[in-house]
Amino acid sequence: MERAIIVSRCSSNEAKQDVTRQTQELTKKYANQYEIFHVFEYYQSGTKNEAKNKEILTYCVDNNVSHIITSEISRIARKVKEVNTFIYTAEEHKINVIIDNYNLHSLDKDKKINVITQMILNIGASFSAMELELTKTRMQSGLKKYVEGGGRIGRKEGSEETTEQFLAKHKDVIKQLKNGQSIRNTIAITGKSNMTVQKVKKLM
Repeated sequence: MERAIIVSRCSSNEAKQDVTRQTQELTKKYANQYEIFHVFEYYQSGTKNEAKNKEILTYCVDNNVSHIITSEISRIARKVKEVNTFIYTAEEHKINVIIDNYNLHSLDKDKKINVITQMILNIGASFSAMELELTKTRMQSGLKKYVEGGGRIGRKEGSEETTEQFLAKHKDVIKQLKNGQSIRNTIAITGKSNMTVQKVKKLM
């Protein structure tokens, strides 16, 4: 069997169980076709995971992985340029990228570029980027209306949280970090955001 990895990503504000669900569903579907050699599960904004994508591609090249499986295009990235860079780099190393929800393979069985798939992936990546921009626009519009209506963004006056109070709220994070867990593993175990875990580590 050829080696494959699964990439499961969620933004830090998405449901924490979703990254596990992605892995379980993809493993169930593809384990009889490929050797699932490794799984990348992580929480990171789809607009800021360029470094992670490079790590994934490097891992695949170093470990002779033939297929990268992910549930949808947006799990690779939310930017069209970054999606294209990821797929093109994979193709240069004869690594097939499988987008499960579209049932698309970037390479055919002879490891040749599937031009039709490339066109569809470009369109899909564009829609993913457009969806993100629409979401941002709606959020900004909602915040603007809220502020114009007298709403206040940020902490309430007089509610400044002390370092001790902050750390007391995140004892689970402290425990995992003291036990030697990495920031990524701590995020996955506790369900806390990357920003929170980074802040706890800094204040410890």
